[in-house]
Amino acid sequence: MPIIIRTTSFITLALVALAGGIASPWVYADTRAPWVGETLEGEKCIGKSIGFGPYDYRRRAQFKEQLAVVENAHFTPEVETLQSGNTATAINDIAYTIMAWPNHHRALHSAIKYRMMNTPWPEKATVPPAECQLQRAMAFSPEDPIPYMMYGLLLHKSQQYEKALFAYKVAVKLQPNDVLMQYNMGLTLVELEQYEEAIQIANAVYAAGMPLPGLKNKLIAAGQWQTEATDSAEPAAKAPPKVELQAPQESAGGSD
Repeated sequence: MPIIIRTTSFITLALVALAGGIASPWVYADTRAPWVGETLEGEKCIGKSIGFGPYDYRRRAQFKEQLAVVENAHFTPEVETLQSGNTATAINDIAYTIMAWPNHHRALHSAIKYRMMNTPWPEKATVPPAECQLQRAMAFSPEDPIPYMMYGLLLHKSQQYEKALFAYKVAVKLQPNDVLMQYNMGLTLVELEQYEEAIQIANAVYAAGMPLPGLKNKLIAAGQWQTEATDSAEPAAKAPPKVELQAPQESAGGSD
């Protein structure tokens, strides 16, 4: 049974971010970082708040002491790699880190790894799953492309390819010269059989030096990779493809 994810709030905040209509908050009370969106199972995202922060991870150089307070206690190397917790279980320490720093890139990455090890999300879990952490991060700092990229990755792994593509397009729009973001978007385009745009992206990322062969191999498997044409591509292929932003179609199962 396919997973259905409601995307209304995600699409809204993404479009506003691209329009430049939201200024990313640097430091506000925690009420400025509310929990939004839904889990992969369609449940409302609910989480706790704390009295510390929230802080924008992109401004961490200006708040080194505040970052150190959280990371020294809750985001040790053992926590980051999910080996063990420091003040509680690893995922609880990760969740605290993200509550204080909603778009903490490394903590969000650890949350995604934990989420992929726990599907479906345990009913008795005491912290929200990664998709909730990511949607909160996007709402808190809508001009930060990394949470969008990570959300796209999680959606792709959950086989929600249209929604993943939308998240990747937002990320690439915000950071158009990031080769890895383009590469990941290309993989999703192949899954959607949108080969023309996937080939365009493949030409661009491989001309830019992308070493990962996955995108090329998928295009070869689909009979869409023309070796002679692509290998002789001119340097102009390095230019990133134009990103057209279109909201994904809702699933036939029905979502708001």
